[in-house]
Amino acid sequence: MDIDYENLAQMIAFGIPHVREIGAQVTEIGPEGITVKADQQDRFVGDPETGIIHGGIITVLLDTVSGMSVHAAMATFAPVATLDLRIDYLKPARPKSAIFAHAHCYKVTRSVAFTRGVAYQDNADDPIANATGTFMLTGAEAPYMAKPGDDKAAPV
Repeated sequence: MDIDYENLAQMIAFGIPHVREIGAQVTEIGPEGITVKADQQDRFVGDPETGIIHGGIITVLLDTVSGMSVHAAMATFAPVATLDLRIDYLKPARPKSAIFAHAHCYKVTRSVAFTRGVAYQDNADDPIANATGTFMLTGAEAPYMAKPGDDKAAPV
């Protein structure tokens, strides 16, 4: 089964209300993961004295790309729910600079998917935050991982 990445990108940018509200846009999408970009806005500031961005914005971005990377990795669409999302904040985001978040799903079982992600500004090798996530596949019937180039996905 072919995954409709264009439809998935549209669902992320326009179908998730909080993502639409912060203006995040998909910059890359595929079986290797998803990257979104959010330009900073004055309303994102958590500390007015320093201009540092509130960690909630980074959480929204990482949770979104992590969950949606599960969809990008599966052979069929199945609803997902966040079971666990651990975010290690490594440094503050620079004021007035766009924030990127990238995540990929590295394992899908019959009921749980596992993800890794980073939030960064200039370079993914110099992250603002790292994330690991566990997502429950809700109402899914064994949506095995997609294999690029394969006509059918093999069970995991």
